[in-house]
Amino acid sequence: QALRGGLYLLAGGGGNVVAWLGGDGLLVVDTGSAAAEPQLLEALTKLSDGPVRLVVNTHWHPEHVGGNAALRRSGAQIIAHDGTRARMASRQVMSTDQVEVPAVPRDALPVVTFNDTITLHLNGARLLLAHVPAAHTDGDLVAWWESADVVHMGDAYYAGEYPALDVANGGSLAGTVAAIETTLSRTGARTLVVPGHGPVSNRAELAAYRDMLVAVGRRVRELVEQGNTLDAILAARPTAAFDERYGRTGIGAERFVRLLYEDLATRR
Repeated sequence: QALRGGLYLLAGGGGNVVAWLGGDGLLVVDTGSAAAEPQLLEALTKLSDGPVRLVVNTHWHPEHVGGNAALRRSGAQIIAHDGTRARMASRQVMSTDQVEVPAVPRDALPVVTFNDTITLHLNGARLLLAHVPAAHTDGDLVAWWESADVVHMGDAYYAGEYPALDVANGGSLAGTVAAIETTLSRTGARTLVVPGHGPVSNRAELAAYRDMLVAVGRRVRELVEQGNTLDAILAARPTAAFDERYGRTGIGAERFVRLLYEDLATRR
């Protein structure tokens, strides 16, 4: 899907991939799942007959870094937050489904890492990469193409779905809301918002998503503070007002509430 400013969305092979094409070469943000690597490489070949120059990983989860090794072997340099490389370099267990994720091969690891922000100057424009602490994981970053007015939020935003907070690996509701607030402060009605999963979105939809997170989080916290058990909280259906919009796909309402409960339990 063509966006603007030489940007293209490649969807359907894990997490959303954004490819940036211009005179200085090809850059991609995220690389999808390992199973979709052939399709990713084919799609990139259709965009450009040159190699990928740079890869940015929004975080470490397998459906976002599966094509890293193939692109690095073809000459790409991989950029990510310090925490993303650290997670990729050792075995992890994801909160969302308790799946064990082994360390990635050495050639899939980022070779350039940073702690706060970094700016890339390519194709006559600027790409700002900013760390958003304790959002989906502890190593998330948001990618901003300033002149094109496009932002890739990685899994700090699931369009049309409840978020899969990876609490075991530094994720939190508060950090996710803060990441969205930061993004909203820099967006306008024209901004294209690319989520980690789901269709291209906009500022109004992102603001509604923020409001849902705040409302559900507040209700779950109230129920916890009243001394309710997890089973009782689930029975109270704190997401009921939003299930029609966000509960039809993805992790679903029950798993989302369980993750919120886990998040609160780790911070009490």
